[in-house]
Amino acid sequence: MNSKSLPAFGIAMMLSVALLFPLDLLAQNQAQAPSARGAGKVSRMIPAVNLQRAAKLVPATTAMAVLWGDTLTTDRGGRARVALDDGSILNVGSDSSIHVVSHDAAAQRTQIQLAYGRVRSSAVRLARAGSSFEVRTPTAVAGVVGTDFFLEFASNVTRLVVFEGKVNFCNLAGQCVLVGAGMLSVVRGNEQPSPPSPAPPSEMVSASNSSSVGDASGAVGGGTTGATSGLTGGALAGHGLMFAAGIVAAAVVPAIVVGSVVNRTKKCGCNTTGNTSHQ
Repeated sequence: MNSKSLPAFGIAMMLSVALLFPLDLLAQNQAQAPSARGAGKVSRMIPAVNLQRAAKLVPATTAMAVLWGDTLTTDRGGRARVALDDGSILNVGSDSSIHVVSHDAAAQRTQIQLAYGRVRSSAVRLARAGSSFEVRTPTAVAGVVGTDFFLEFASNVTRLVVFEGKVNFCNLAGQCVLVGAGMLSVVRGNEQPSPPSPAPPSEMVSASNSSSVGDASGAVGGGTTGATSGLTGGALAGHGLMFAAGIVAAAVVPAIVVGSVVNRTKKCGCNTTGNTSHQ
């Protein structure tokens, strides 16, 4: 090889390497893209709530982004509401953990995993071909077509309560039942789902309360303070009559007692500072 051609050959090699590496990096970024895609955000919460992204665990905050692959965990007393990009809502109860496997708003394909605890899902209506919204537990799968339902997993038992619409409820062996509004079904371990049965009012109320985050209307918004005041307001509203009765009693009873004492004093002509044992 001519010595004069060596520099040209070296430059050509460097250019080739420079061209190859960007393509390689682009391929890596494309492969990693799904894990960094946005799924929604934490729209309301009551501490303590933590968000795990890869190996990093941080306290969650209102308006924090939720990405594909994130895990949201609530401590005892903590609750969180996740507003997904397609308009669906996830209300996570206390002592619960959900993992956002994927959420493609454009394709309307969502997969959530409930490791333990409770979650209430209000999914938008699915209108695209091949669309799906699934919430999985270690023993069951709940697939919906735009509905409002509650799912709980504890002690190897998955319990489903449907508030609106219909849910295709299956065990991991693929045995399924269709559960309609106002109905419930249970998967115990590897058993097939129990036949749908009417959910008692107490069960409906319990499912709603245990996953409620903030005001009773379920509207998205506010931060920690707003969520706490919403819960407190709801609790006080439920005891409004009792609270009002207590105020009236506090005002009226002393007045009655004082009036009674004054009347007795006038009748007997005695001094109220005297010894009451003589009256």
